[in-house]
Amino acid sequence: MVVVVIPTYMEAENVRWLLPRLLDSLEKAGWRALALIVDDSSPDGTAEVAEEIGSKRGGGVEVLRRPKKLGIGSAYIDGFRHALMRHPWAKYICEMDADGSHPPETLVKMLEYAERLGADVVVASRYIEGGGWVDGSLTRVLISRSANLLARISTGIKLSDLTSGFRAIRAESLRKVVDKLTELRSGYVFQVQLLYLLSRADCKIVEYPLKFMPRRSGESKLGKNEIISYAEWCVKTFFRRLLD
Repeated sequence: MVVVVIPTYMEAENVRWLLPRLLDSLEKAGWRALALIVDDSSPDGTAEVAEEIGSKRGGGVEVLRRPKKLGIGSAYIDGFRHALMRHPWAKYICEMDADGSHPPETLVKMLEYAERLGADVVVASRYIEGGGWVDGSLTRVLISRSANLLARISTGIKLSDLTSGFRAIRAESLRKVVDKLTELRSGYVFQVQLLYLLSRADCKIVEYPLKFMPRRSGESKLGKNEIISYAEWCVKTFFRRLLD
């Protein structure tokens, strides 16, 4: 079984497109699949749209409702804990954005790659051969490149795309680190911290090429405060490593 954790806020139009395509792709490949929507009380009815899709399909969708906008990091932590507790038989817990930037068909290939290599974590990477940005703005690409350079320096992890939010993780590996994750609002910080903890737990982490697609609708939620908190976390982590 595969559980795909998808944090949402104001993503009603996107989940309407994403969920059927995601579930159809996984089921066609032979996986029993569940999309877990973690919604921060979206006023556009994202949670209701997701539940309606699940009802029409006869299952395959769960919605974890949160009382307000609490941040993507804490959304993933809540989603991971829910998935591990409610679906202990799941083999993989995956991360995915709702905005259309992560093609569902790529997730199927990531799972096949994990099975073939015996990897604990597969990270969809924009920065290895075969990956890249589709119509990414120069500013956004430069921010992402800079963030990844800083992440590699601070954590010592030799991966090209530590900030990618598109991942397939073996449930048994996630269980080793989930209680060490902190309640972080910042998505960038959360993604790097998760890989850092998995790496320190001796998990085998590999990358698979990702063609990063433009957001289908809505606006990016990356802001100045997130960039600042990310830089602060990286600097603190670098000095902690020096003292270990």
